[in-house]
Amino acid sequence: MKPKVIGAGILLCIMLVSCLNAEPESIPVLKGPYLGQTPPGSVPEIFAPGVVSKDGNQSKLFLTPDGTELIFSSMLVVPGKENNPAGRDISFISMKMVDNIWGEPVVLPFSRAFTNDEPALSYDGEKLFFVSNRPKGSHTDAEMMPDIWMVGKSGGEWSAPINVGATVNTDDVEVQPFYSTDDKLYFNRRDGIYYSQFSDDRFSAPVKLDEKIFKGRLSGLCISPDNAVLMVHSNMEGGLGSFDLYVSFRHETGTWSNLVNVGDPINSRESEANATFSPDGKYVFFSRSGDIYWVSASSLERLKEKVLLQEKD
Repeated sequence: MKPKVIGAGILLCIMLVSCLNAEPESIPVLKGPYLGQTPPGSVPEIFAPGVVSKDGNQSKLFLTPDGTELIFSSMLVVPGKENNPAGRDISFISMKMVDNIWGEPVVLPFSRAFTNDEPALSYDGEKLFFVSNRPKGSHTDAEMMPDIWMVGKSGGEWSAPINVGATVNTDDVEVQPFYSTDDKLYFNRRDGIYYSQFSDDRFSAPVKLDEKIFKGRLSGLCISPDNAVLMVHSNMEGGLGSFDLYVSFRHETGTWSNLVNVGDPINSRESEANATFSPDGKYVFFSRSGDIYWVSASSLERLKEKVLLQEKD
């Protein structure tokens, strides 16, 4: 677990500023898939401790389909300002593997301007969606309400951020984007979870997910590469901790099952959130109290059989 922050407030602020301005620490030589980490079983394990899971809070880890780049969100918090957006330094971190060796973590440059959060890499690794308060059009000041933005990759480099447009974004809140393998952009509004189909270079009018199933305070939606498993996190009653991971399984009819708590050992008395799947669907990554964990997705299979059988009957 991460060390607790102690000491005088002024000293801690000085230490934080020093960390933000310091040169990145060298990482050990890491070779092969998943930074050379030994794959987990049914019990979650911290992913790449000291390299990915380290100081601050890390979440939302994605890998490109070929497994040669990973992207995640990292946040450092000014002590005493945990609930103040101005006290959070958030950036998107990229690591790339070249000739089977992983390079140093680098900050994606566009994530330094304004406030950016909740990255979501498309299944082909060519688009990165995120939430930002950056100005639209000719404006120069940060927006009051965040929008969903996107960058595209060309020649190995990310484009300038592009607002995904008025079909998805409104004058209210759109957050928590996720882009599925069937080209649907999922996102949260105040009244629920929506998706917009991308086709012919445009997003369709948003469709709201079934309110009988997806109700309450649900966040961090992600869907498995085969579009058969949907996960969210929530602090609804009956959980093991503050926030837990919940799962819904797709019936043969295409409808989703009721949400169920994934249970122990994935959930704990701590907060679990922001799940994502590896591109091959074999592993689930999620955050727990500021660290990124991973676990075998096979641990969900028995639960899937149980839930679908119960609802079929």
